[in-house]
Amino acid sequence: MRRGSRWLGYFILLLGFGLSTLVGFSTLDALVSVGLLVLVGLLFVLAGFETPLTKRFGWHRIFGLGFFLMGLYQLTNLSFGTDGMLYAAATLSLAGLFAFMGFDIARGGSHFDVDPDETV
Repeated sequence: MRRGSRWLGYFILLLGFGLSTLVGFSTLDALVSVGLLVLVGLLFVLAGFETPLTKRFGWHRIFGLGFFLMGLYQLTNLSFGTDGMLYAAATLSLAGLFAFMGFDIARGGSHFDVDPDETV
């Protein structure tokens, strides 16, 4: 799972930088949204390497924080409206799922198979 987090982080970084070139930073909402996505990618990549930060806090906690921030990213893209209520419900559900996954992975994974002592 740890090596996979590195590649997932690279993909999310590529997606975040691609979105920043398409959307730009014309509004504060776009800046926060793309900034959160880039931060998630950086945390996933960081969790995939053996660094002093991952040794001190544990790679699984950094990986879990990335998933938690992915839930916040989903909330930044939330829009309510008469036509978008199904989209809003799906986005809220996905944000809650990402937040739960992040919290569980950071705790050591009682619901997800996470080995806190996994090496690269």
